[in-house]
Amino acid sequence: MRAAAWALLVVAGPAFAGRPLTTEDAAVVDEQACQLEAWIDRSRNTTTGWFVPACNFGGGIQWQVGGARYREGGAGNSSEAYAQAKGLLREARDDSPWSVGVVLGVMRESPYALLPVTFTSGDFTWHVQPGWARDRERRRNTTQWGVAGEFAANPCFSLVAEAFGENSERPFVRAGARWSVVRDRLDLDFTLVTRSGATREERFASLGITWYLGKILR
Repeated sequence: MRAAAWALLVVAGPAFAGRPLTTEDAAVVDEQACQLEAWIDRSRNTTTGWFVPACNFGGGIQWQVGGARYREGGAGNSSEAYAQAKGLLREARDDSPWSVGVVLGVMRESPYALLPVTFTSGDFTWHVQPGWARDRERRRNTTQWGVAGEFAANPCFSLVAEAFGENSERPFVRAGARWSVVRDRLDLDFTLVTRSGATREERFASLGITWYLGKILR
């Protein structure tokens, strides 16, 4: 499970516009605002529950922490955690709808850095995210990457898909949908994830919620 958790998390931490995508996006929550994400990943033998709050205390930086508990077969419960900060190098404008961000984070004392790019064309939004991570357990550097697309079928319903991975390993793929129960406030999502020749732990369903809390840090 450690390998799967690493692939799913270090490739990209969760983000407001990003959930349920693993690929990071070039967007941050508003100044003095917070959000909360929570989801459950369920494979044949493992159930993992995530709780991920994030806030922008000022300066255009979104601070985010994530914690998880997972149970694998009869091996008992284990935990996982990470922390990261995200800022924008370029903000999108009406006449130039693309943005660039930078993410710095750490998981299990292993640092990572990501450079997400997001651009919008009509009802489609695309995310491209190269990155780097230092795997301290295996004492090696890894190249992280992700490519994702979102299609807004209507103002409250979107289809999502992505591919993501590290180095030359077989990539993971995800597909599903996101539904805005309360527009710009509360989203639900459901996706399926797998990869070519996947093991039982690498094929799973993910059900999540994103709650945008607004400006609560005044």
